[in-house]
Amino acid sequence: MSRKFISILIVVLVLSALLVAGCSQKPSTAELQTYIEQALPIMERHTETTETTNQANRAFLRAYSSGSQKEIIETLVSYKDTLEWALNRVDLELLDFKALTPPPQAMNVNSLMIDGLLKEQAGLTKQLSYYSSVLRYGFGNDKELDDGNKLLFDAQRIWVRAKNEIQDLTQS
Repeated sequence: MSRKFISILIVVLVLSALLVAGCSQKPSTAELQTYIEQALPIMERHTETTETTNQANRAFLRAYSSGSQKEIIETLVSYKDTLEWALNRVDLELLDFKALTPPPQAMNVNSLMIDGLLKEQAGLTKQLSYYSSVLRYGFGNDKELDDGNKLLFDAQRIWVRAKNEIQDLTQS
């Protein structure tokens, strides 16, 4: 055999091996479906967490703008308790997402969800610290509250992107 023929044969064999390896690594639709079935309940639970926290925040803001001092303190205590509850839930949701094994086409979605939860965790921690200080001392560090609000806003923006991407995955 000539050298040229052997070189071509080697190239063909290498390309064939790469093609077979590429095909065997391609995730099946079933793997993606399994991932989505695991991720969606966590996302739904997180939506409930966010809605409950937002409701408690609105109740506090209403009391703060038009309530008596007693109502303000009561709703602030309730809001702080809700923040503690939400932080515990976000911690669990974060662990749940980290435990998932996404197929390659869902890696970005999973990363976005984890990033969003990490930001939310940090934001809730800052808010909880701020409102605990207000209840204990009558004042808090406004920068801490602002930083917490920014983190929560960023987390929400990331979650919207993740929801859109998972919706795209379910439709493809």
